[in-house]
Amino acid sequence: MLNGAAGEIRREALDYIVQFGEAFDAPCLVDISYCHYPAEMGIYAGSVEDAVAYAQRCAAEQAVAQASLLADKSAPLLTDQSRQAQRLALPGIRVAVPTTTSTLCCDLERPGSTGCPPALEALQAQIAGAHRSLGMLETYTCTPQQLGFVPPFGSYIVSVESSAIIYFNSVLGARTNRGGLLTRYSAVCGKYPLMGYLLTANRRGTHLFNIDVPPQRLSTCDGWSALGFHVGGLVGSAVPVLAGLPPQIRQEWLISLGAALATSGAVTLFHIPGQTPEARTLEEAFQGGQPEAVYTVTERDLDAVYEKMRTIPRGAAVDFVTLGCPHYNLEQLRVVAELLRGRRVAGGVRCWVCTNRMTRAAAASAGYVQAIEQAGALVVADTCPVESHMRASTCREYGLAVPNVTAMVTDSVKMARYVGDLIGCNTALTDVDGCIAAGLSGRWQ
Repeated sequence: MLNGAAGEIRREALDYIVQFGEAFDAPCLVDISYCHYPAEMGIYAGSVEDAVAYAQRCAAEQAVAQASLLADKSAPLLTDQSRQAQRLALPGIRVAVPTTTSTLCCDLERPGSTGCPPALEALQAQIAGAHRSLGMLETYTCTPQQLGFVPPFGSYIVSVESSAIIYFNSVLGARTNRGGLLTRYSAVCGKYPLMGYLLTANRRGTHLFNIDVPPQRLSTCDGWSALGFHVGGLVGSAVPVLAGLPPQIRQEWLISLGAALATSGAVTLFHIPGQTPEARTLEEAFQGGQPEAVYTVTERDLDAVYEKMRTIPRGAAVDFVTLGCPHYNLEQLRVVAELLRGRRVAGGVRCWVCTNRMTRAAAASAGYVQAIEQAGALVVADTCPVESHMRASTCREYGLAVPNVTAMVTDSVKMARYVGDLIGCNTALTDVDGCIAAGLSGRWQ
């Protein structure tokens, strides 16, 4: 492949991956089985143009190779079946492994619904076409694991999106680093250097956290989100081991925990003894070694996170409520539908419930989308406020008000942290009930 036998596109892609591995002294390359790709790179016009140009190069190479094959008079007569097989074998046009896509900045299935400028929506439509031509799957979500993309334990993958990366590593025991833009090249050539969290030695727990928190504080996503934010701020990029957690843990809680760990720190892997696959015991989590440090987490530590995220004064007006960071699953949409059924969001409040397009379709079939939207909220797919046109830099580029949001209430510490930085609004962290109450009253209670 590196000598060009599989075409120029794959040669170039592999060359980038080899250089990357050499820079980190990786001993070899490994075959990967899956990629989760950064679709959000297309927020900016230059990135869109680059991605579209790359897809066009792939298509052009495939077309040249196909024309050469069909023009070869010495080749035996091809049957329809063998001709199709030859076309599939031609280099360059498709990604080498199943490749899902992360969030965009607008809802492509419902143009105009989120207030995204038409010119920006048109750019996003171009990036979607580029993904389609490369054989990428148009999932546009931060939680591909909810759509059935569950890499086997121990498998090598390449992923972007911090909440997906940490879930794949920790909950599933697949192996990935933070993929970044090099994900494009791994997707095309199917290779990645053997380094970082692909190596067993680097997956050893480093810090022990004994969780001494009442169970009711960890019965909602916002509680797990606060826990992750506190722990991540202490460990940075290390590998925390969390002991003393409830024996029955929901998937959405683990997703919220991981997203927050990767928000306050750069955590890529965590262990929960008895829950996550590489930590059946505390000893196994540390691979027989000892923790570098031991901490006890109390209810006061969680309270401090809520206080840090609370910049909206009590009784102040709220103009945005966000649920679904990371993207909500079907059960979470059902709960929101029941809370909003027969009620009405206050005037002047935008209320988004973010999910992926497949889950939204299922929720529509069950009547949840209709119940939520009859209340004046919006079920949004493909995007979220963090990745949307509401970023201050994007608003300035398209002549929109800055800040686009004044006061946002959310059940996600990741959302609260990033919209504070990227949109420039005040925030408050609470549970789902608190979010709904703020949306209905238009006030932070």
